[in-house]
Amino acid sequence: MTASFFADTTPLVLIVDDDEVIRLLLRQFLEGEGYDVDEAADGKEALQKLNDRIFDLVIMDIAMPGADGPAICQNIVSSIKNAPPVLMITALDDEAFVDRSFQAGAVDYIRKPIHWSVLKNRIRYILGSHRAKLELELLSRQYEMILDAAGNGICGVDENKKISYINPAGLAMLGYENESLQGRPYNRIFKLSMPGSDDFNLDCCPFFHDETKVTARHFDEVRMLRKDETSFPADFRATPIQRGDRVTGGVIVFQDVTERQQAAELIRYMANHDSLTSLPNRNYLRKRLPQAISLATRHERLLCMLFVDLDRFKPINDTYGHGIGDIVLRKVAGRLTKILRSSDSVCRLGGDEFVILLESANTVEGAELVAAKAIETLNEPIEADNHVCYIGASVGISIFPDDCADAETMLRHADIAMYEAKKKGRNRWQRFSNKHTSAVTPEQRINRPGQ
Repeated sequence: MTASFFADTTPLVLIVDDDEVIRLLLRQFLEGEGYDVDEAADGKEALQKLNDRIFDLVIMDIAMPGADGPAICQNIVSSIKNAPPVLMITALDDEAFVDRSFQAGAVDYIRKPIHWSVLKNRIRYILGSHRAKLELELLSRQYEMILDAAGNGICGVDENKKISYINPAGLAMLGYENESLQGRPYNRIFKLSMPGSDDFNLDCCPFFHDETKVTARHFDEVRMLRKDETSFPADFRATPIQRGDRVTGGVIVFQDVTERQQAAELIRYMANHDSLTSLPNRNYLRKRLPQAISLATRHERLLCMLFVDLDRFKPINDTYGHGIGDIVLRKVAGRLTKILRSSDSVCRLGGDEFVILLESANTVEGAELVAAKAIETLNEPIEADNHVCYIGASVGISIFPDDCADAETMLRHADIAMYEAKKKGRNRWQRFSNKHTSAVTPEQRINRPGQ
């Protein structure tokens, strides 16, 4: 159970009465009950003390010279922030005075002569109610401060489907500044669409209209419309507030996930692209190649792979350093990309190995022509940081479905054919043939001819 904010404080009571004997009797009784007590002989003195100190309760005589109890009570309630409750005491049997007291803001009254047990319990009840009210107000302010400081957008909707509260983060996300949205229908402000749709008429709080959907609704990465009609991706949750079986409101929590989507996209890009050349990498090829084979099968067409391994690249690293080698690899990537159609792609597997995937080649001769172009362009001198580097390329060609039936075999056959091109003198292309598979041992594959 949460402890009271006022548990360790002794209530302070102000007695206001022009009768000194009554004040003395009340003081003795209240101090005997454990309360702190102060006194005022009239309304003017009472108002002065109320301005100087914070009281938990005012016990005031209705009939006093000058300004009477109801008039002073009205002054207290209207001029003091978080005014203490006022308990009236009267010896008059005058209902008009009693009515005036309640109209002025008094919370209760007792008659003289005072029944002390009645007074004791009235005071306990009034102080308990007042402190509970103050605690609720304090909690409400604290919760509102927390909600105001939250990074997520948070909105309350009342049973009339109108916005009762929205925090600054929510206003900012929706493009509102100092405008108040309180009292506006929620569906005029919260316009959502599902991914891939431009229809922003999705009802984010269906529990207001459909008794079968009285559960929290979580919309993962919907698009939300701002005030200026632009949109942003959001994680959105709407939860109904129920009293019994009746929906009496809802709470909406939403978050702009643009940065999260961008970060996820960056991670996906980095996972599928080579950091040095920005080309698709081995991971991309591993996922793309089965898809390309499936498409080629469906459309009954060829799929051609060119396995490109650079010649004379290792001496560049050994002579000029890896920094120059990296420049050469980036320029190789650019040259290979330029000779391809948009439907074709080039990947860097790692080191000085590249793979060209031709999805638009209609004939084997077309693949051989691309291989020749690749060798030709890589034979041209490459300038790298004031150094002129000369390389070449050995290219192995594998054709689906002519010499392979799956992605793994296709890559292996292209690699074997490339190895054969190196064996035959390098700087040339070689198409895979079944006789090559028996000609290459694991030891030969590891110990290739010089790069």
